[in-house]
Amino acid sequence: MVVKKFTIGSFDIAAVPITNEFFKITAPSDLEPGVYRFQYSQANLDYVDIIIDGKELEIAFEIDCNAPENLPVFSKSEENINWYSFQKQQAQQLSKIEVLHQMLAQYPTTTDEIFLQTQNATKRGIQNYQAFFESFIKQNKNNWAGKLAACNTYYFTDPKELPKLQDYYKREHFWDRIDCNNPELINTPIFTEKILDYLRYYMNGAVQYSEEEMNAGFIKSVDTIMQKFSGSEATKQFAIKYLQLGFKEIGNEKVLQYIDQKYQHIIEQCNDNTGEKSDFEKRMAGYQAMKIGSQAPNITFTNNSTLYDIQSEQTLVVFWASWCPHCMEELPKINIWAAEHPNTKVVAISLDDDQTAYETVIKEHQNLMHNTDLKRWEGKAVNDYYIYGTPTLVLLDKDKKIVGKYSKFEDLIVK
Repeated sequence: MVVKKFTIGSFDIAAVPITNEFFKITAPSDLEPGVYRFQYSQANLDYVDIIIDGKELEIAFEIDCNAPENLPVFSKSEENINWYSFQKQQAQQLSKIEVLHQMLAQYPTTTDEIFLQTQNATKRGIQNYQAFFESFIKQNKNNWAGKLAACNTYYFTDPKELPKLQDYYKREHFWDRIDCNNPELINTPIFTEKILDYLRYYMNGAVQYSEEEMNAGFIKSVDTIMQKFSGSEATKQFAIKYLQLGFKEIGNEKVLQYIDQKYQHIIEQCNDNTGEKSDFEKRMAGYQAMKIGSQAPNITFTNNSTLYDIQSEQTLVVFWASWCPHCMEELPKINIWAAEHPNTKVVAISLDDDQTAYETVIKEHQNLMHNTDLKRWEGKAVNDYYIYGTPTLVLLDKDKKIVGKYSKFEDLIVK
């Protein structure tokens, strides 16, 4: 059993063995109140989220891993009994309303009696749910169960509207009633889950946003999130750090750059960690060095020739690695394209540290000029070009000035 604490993401704070399907752990007296995740299966990432408020002396629960709901049953801890009772009732009521919504959405004639009856049943279901929700919040406004429940808002749409329009309205009301400025909630999964859900709107595969549309959506979302979380210094710093971490981890340099540059004044105030400050300063230097129109850093190849020795209308520098799945999807496309565009020389810089793996790949891509120093992220070219993810493509003009920097070959527009 691993115990996780939430802050900017989550991290492990304790581990305890499960013996004969039983475990016991003693929390330190100075443990910060909040929600802690008890992960009991590493394979399936199964877990139980538990409220620990520092007031209850003992918390006890059982969980049937084979049960369909897979919810814990608490025998000691009024706070958790209350919270899980709310979640169960909420899920049941919303499930019934969702079934009625689907019937209304699919029924072809709005004047039929069965449609009108279903419509009335849906209205009653929504009214009952709202009464239940408001009553629970009112009765529990001073405890953790109430604070968490208040963030579990739900916006009901018209089932006859187009699905895209329903999603839009839900998004417009996404932050309704959520207390984004309560520092206590930083120590729960609520804020991280809400921010992720809000951003996932632009990662919807069914909608198929282009990368440009997706990034524009992300940027708009970042501004909304920062506006919502700026009511307290603690939540503001939480939001900016979490957004930086998230876009850094997925390798979205364009949105990360927007965050770094627009919110620089906030980031500089909250970067108390030496490593975070150093990373931020390095990224800011990179944005300046790699901006469009700047002279690209020279690269010395293993045969002692250099990037600047290449004579061509354009040069495309591709940073890749054999252990990067996206690179292995992109490299064959780039190889074919290079043969079709002889006026653009393509230089492929590998981040591999395995000579055999590197040589195996380059044999299949003979239209590219290959090079590696087998130093992965510590390579000179990787650092000179401020590479944070693979693949990364940098297009240069005939004078070796930067035309653009891309993360996908499809997004590269050759001038």
